[in-house]
Amino acid sequence: SQTTQQNASSSEELAATAEEMSSQAEQLQQTMSFFKLGSGTPATARASAPRQAAARRQGTFRTAAPAAPVALAPHGGPDEQHFTRF
Repeated sequence: SQTTQQNASSSEELAATAEEMSSQAEQLQQTMSFFKLGSGTPATARASAPRQAAARRQGTFRTAAPAAPVALAPHGGPDEQHFTRF
């Protein structure tokens, strides 16, 4: 009886979690559709194309070019004048 109640509770919790994740995934898709790729198409419209191309090219690897060094702006350290000590 107790095991059945625990299983039912876990099942309800998993169902609620799955529904929430589905809702969040839908919101993420809507947010991502805002961004456009170089061709002007929404980002989600071309999401499956790279996977298909990668599946066709199995075993073909390209080496990435080394990244150019980035110059960082000088930073004098933290300004602690505005911090409050507790």
